[in-house]
Amino acid sequence: MHGTHLLPDGRSLVYDWRPAPLATSHAPPPVAFLNGLSQTTVAWGLQAQRMKGRRSVLLHDAAGQGRSSPPPEGHRPAGHARDLLHLADALGIGAFDLVGFSYGSRIALRFALLAPERVRKLVLVGCAHRDTTARRWIVRSWADALRHGGLEHAFRVVTPMVMGDRWLARNEKSEAEMVRAFTRRNTQEGMSRLLADTLLPGGGLGEELRTIRRETLVIRGEEDLVVSAALNRELVSLLPRARYAECEGVGHTVAIESPDWFADTLESFLG
Repeated sequence: MHGTHLLPDGRSLVYDWRPAPLATSHAPPPVAFLNGLSQTTVAWGLQAQRMKGRRSVLLHDAAGQGRSSPPPEGHRPAGHARDLLHLADALGIGAFDLVGFSYGSRIALRFALLAPERVRKLVLVGCAHRDTTARRWIVRSWADALRHGGLEHAFRVVTPMVMGDRWLARNEKSEAEMVRAFTRRNTQEGMSRLLADTLLPGGGLGEELRTIRRETLVIRGEEDLVVSAALNRELVSLLPRARYAECEGVGHTVAIESPDWFADTLESFLG
C-alpha cells in the first residue's frame, strides 16, 4: 500500500506499507527499512521482495528524501525518529525490527532511544554513531559538490566513496543511467538540508547507547571508506547486546553491493 502520511506540522512522508497476507498474532513483527541519506525506498526493493509473504515490511522516504517534504532546519536523526513514530502509530504498527543504513542507522538508534518498547531487534549498516574528523571532511566534500555542481556532480563525488571497487567495476558502463536515476529521485533542497543537519555539531551518541538493550547486529563493508572498523568496534562495545558482521569485498553500501549475503545475514539474525 503506497501512501502519503501527513505529519502534525503539515509536512508529508511518502511510504510503502506491505503487510504479510498471513500475518497473525504469532507472526514475527514487521521490518522497517530506513534509507541512507541520498536513497529512496527503491534501494530496499530486493530485500523487501525477499520477505514477501513472510514478513510485513514498511518502507518510507524520510524528510528530504524522494517525494517527502524537506525537513525543517536542524531536524536531525532525532526528528526523523519522531516522524517515523508518528507514521507507525497512524498505520497501527506496534513493535518492529528496524534495519537502518548509514543515515538511516542513526535514525534507528534515535528511535530505539525514543521508543524502546516499539523495537524488537536492530540492524545497523554502515553506522557512524558519532562524528570523526575524516567523516566531517567527507560529508563537507559532498555538500560542496552539491552546492557548486548540483546533483549530477554530487553523484560523481559521492558514489566512489560509498561503493566498493568491485561494484564500481561491474557497473561502470551504466554510469549515465545511474546519474539520471540519482537526479530523478533526489532534490537539491532536500539533500542540502540533510547534509547541513549532518554537519551540525553535537549530534553524536555515546554512553546513552548502553541503555539500548535490544539485540543488535552491526554490519560493515570491508572496504567502507566512510565508517571505519574501529568506529564500529566502539559502537558494538557500547551496545549491551550487539554483535558484528563484516562483508568482504564491498564498500559502504552493503545491501546493494552484496544483496544475497545481506539478505541471508539479515534472515539469520531476525529469525
